[in-house]
Amino acid sequence: MVEVSIIVPVYNVEKYLIRCMEALVNQEFDKDYEIICVDDGSTDSSGRILKYFAQKCNKIKIITQENKGLSEARNEGMKHAKGKYTLFVDSDDFIASNALKLLYDYAEKHNSDVVIFDMHMGKDDLTINQTTKWQNIIAKYGENSFNIHTAEPFVYRFVPVAVWNKFYRTDLIKDLKFIKGITREDVPYWSLVYSKAKRVNYLPLALYFYINDRPNSISNNDDEKVFDLFEAFGAAKQALVDCGCYEKLKYIHWAHFASNLCVYLRRIDGNLKEKFVNKIKELKFDIDFDEFNKQDFFPFEKKDMELIRYIYESV
Repeated sequence: MVEVSIIVPVYNVEKYLIRCMEALVNQEFDKDYEIICVDDGSTDSSGRILKYFAQKCNKIKIITQENKGLSEARNEGMKHAKGKYTLFVDSDDFIASNALKLLYDYAEKHNSDVVIFDMHMGKDDLTINQTTKWQNIIAKYGENSFNIHTAEPFVYRFVPVAVWNKFYRTDLIKDLKFIKGITREDVPYWSLVYSKAKRVNYLPLALYFYINDRPNSISNNDDEKVFDLFEAFGAAKQALVDCGCYEKLKYIHWAHFASNLCVYLRRIDGNLKEKFVNKIKELKFDIDFDEFNKQDFFPFEKKDMELIRYIYESV
């Protein structure tokens, strides 16, 4: 019986792929698991690297498709997942050698739908510049489970939306889809997952290494794709509305949205800035801005909202 399915979207990552695959095939895990690699139309040597590993390891399944983007690659991988649990790993990142064992044992112990875990964020040379640790969640919940209905609002605020720092029960996410063709697809996906999970646990161990200085990273792109923010956060809001938790979390939702808008507002290409500003003016805010300032937010979050409010209310 396959206990864990690892979904690995692959697109032109020859520089990183060997490191990623070596970490996956050499897991210290004595149960059966599968590695589903979706080659999303790579034009470099990524396909050959996958075939090399597949010849050496029978856990690997390669799916080849024309380039459809990250969301569709993950969606395709999920169609083939047979494990009790699912883990997403981006092919330019990697996981700790004991990640599967620790995550599986923890999920089994707590009967978890989702296990959130920590990550190292660093450079291509593996220099670590940040390691996540949410002490406030540890202090409040420890090893106890929580969900969107029982957890205090700060949990939704502090847990990153990243898809790859979570270990999912497959039957929870089997029918959930990443939105096709947009960046920031993890924003609405996490809202969907969190709205449906009954037992969420936090394992405070850094088991994922995220390379955050890649020149082609989505977070480093300032082209038309930045407008995907509006669709992503709109879909996330709808997920909160559908599960009856929007009123509880709406100020946090808008805080996240405003801070993301400000990041790109400061970096966006000059020829796109006017269009971006006009999109902000078209937003339908359903919060009281003065009440927002009374919330327990960081100073930078309040400052970001002040800027967005200024743009929104300007003629």
